Amino acid sequence: MTIGLLLLAVAAGLLLAGAELFAEHAASAGRALGVTGLAVGVLLAGAEPEEMLTAITAAARGHPGIAVGDAIGANITMLTLALGLAALIRPVPVGGRVRTYAFAAAATGGLAALALANGRLSRPEGLGLITVYVALVAAVWRHEKQPPVIGELAETLEEDDEPDADTEPTALGLALVLAGIAVMAVGGVFAVQGAVRIVDALDVTDTAVGLTLVALATTAELLALAWAAARRDISELAVAAIVGSAAYNATATLGAAALVHPADDINLRLAAVAAAVLPFVTLALGGRHGHVGRAGGVVLLAVYAGFVVTVFR
Repeated sequence: MTIGLLLLAVAAGLLLAGAELFAEHAASAGRALGVTGLAVGVLLAGAEPEEMLTAITAAARGHPGIAVGDAIGANITMLTLALGLAALIRPVPVGGRVRTYAFAAAATGGLAALALANGRLSRPEGLGLITVYVALVAAVWRHEKQPPVIGELAETLEEDDEPDADTEPTALGLALVLAGIAVMAVGGVFAVQGAVRIVDALDVTDTAVGLTLVALATTAELLALAWAAARRDISELAVAAIVGSAAYNATATLGAAALVHPADDINLRLAAVAAAVLPFVTLALGGRHGHVGRAGGVVLLAVYAGFVVTVFR
């Protein structure tokens, strides 16, 4: 148990460090490849690289329960713990762009819940979820007349706006982005190994650990993003990145894991439904003013605590 928790802690650190390398140098890598930083985010590692790499690693190692649990649990963690902590510092904006992403997260979460309703997730269903994600990105881009903001893409787009005089050599940027992906891949291996040890020590299911401990480790980057943005008077961009990540995990991350290893006998129906409903809960807590205050933050944290207790009960 102790070794498992230590491995998860190391995994969280590696995933956080790798995601930072990826986000900070995506623009330079884009110039090296002749594309934008956004394209690097989508093509090299996805909008949420640490989530996808961990889920793929878990599925490839024969633990689809951890992979699927991580994707669903990460969404619940982001929409409760991350936004709840941020709201305790300053009101969290849930209007405008955030509202668009919240509806998308709820819709894709509903599709994920439907796919998991029979306790299985096949390769065709996984491919269908990835197709939905691609269509969603195209639709949001067309609606907003600019690239969608999802997860680390928020930082990538900000990096694209930096003055050219302050940019680093393109070859170095590409090397650092690839190094970031490699670090996250190692972090994913540590996360899976830690999760397996905890499953054996506590005699719980793969999905229970994936929903909670692994999800907590893989969302370290967005927890840090929410906390840092809140301290600096949180922007709509940061919240949209978090809510948009929920749509990404419900489609691309879940779909990629299913393509690597189809999941059978996965009892995540209620968790998947909860992840689909939470975006609406966040909007409701925002009320007419479009901001989740401290009281709403307390509610979100209470929901997360209740979720963890229910999973391990």
